[in-house]
Amino acid sequence: MTIVAGTLIRLTSNRLKAVFIIENVPMTFTANVSPAIQPFVTYAVVLTFNNVNELTSRRSYNGRIGVGTLKLTLSNGPVIEGFIVNPPGVTPASNVNGTGTWNPEPN
Repeated sequence: MTIVAGTLIRLTSNRLKAVFIIENVPMTFTANVSPAIQPFVTYAVVLTFNNVNELTSRRSYNGRIGVGTLKLTLSNGPVIEGFIVNPPGVTPASNVNGTGTWNPEPN
């Protein structure tokens, strides 16, 4: 199992973007999210995965965002989790789902 630190931002009420450095390459997971989510800021975001081949193509996910934490579990196993810092965070906490795509970050 590999654990790497990264960032996750809310682009819009229905879009998230996570960035992690994988084998010296910035990889993004850009995803739609349903239902729509209130603004939030994260810290201490980590990605847990078994094999770099899990971080490819389009993947569905399920998870929970709020009140102080977030956790997104991708359909093929990787997990993105972290803390929400802006009080009160996402209140009430929301069960979310969607699809996202892994891509190398352009230089």
